[in-house]
Amino acid sequence: MKSILLTFWLMISCIIGFSQADELQGDDSKKIQAMEVAYITKELNLSPEEAQKFWPVFNKYRNDAKAVLNDPAIVDMLEKQQKILDIRKKYRTEFSRILSNERGNRVYPAEDQFRQMVKRELIKRQNERKQTNPKRGS
Repeated sequence: MKSILLTFWLMISCIIGFSQADELQGDDSKKIQAMEVAYITKELNLSPEEAQKFWPVFNKYRNDAKAVLNDPAIVDMLEKQQKILDIRKKYRTEFSRILSNERGNRVYPAEDQFRQMVKRELIKRQNERKQTNPKRGS
């Protein structure tokens, strides 16, 4: 039961993260992508040779997942979640071929942790803006 709930939570987190990334403006999106590359590279302790092999595969994974999320033919949320889970399983195997099995299994937690950090920072900045620029009442 815990694994089902964890899988569900990861899928929701993934969906929210992808949709938030799409909402960002060009420069902000590029900065966040660069930060994500640095974060995941550090978390997985990628050597330059591993990074050269890893990032094209990771980017293909990301594009495949976004394609599912943006597919208007898939309207059922559970179907989208299942397709994303299938994609994650496929790419976990590919990541484990490039890295060790243990580090291949750390890709998605590192991605999710980064996404949560970005989400917290965006919320923090929104709250700061609200505090420094309160709407004036009549």
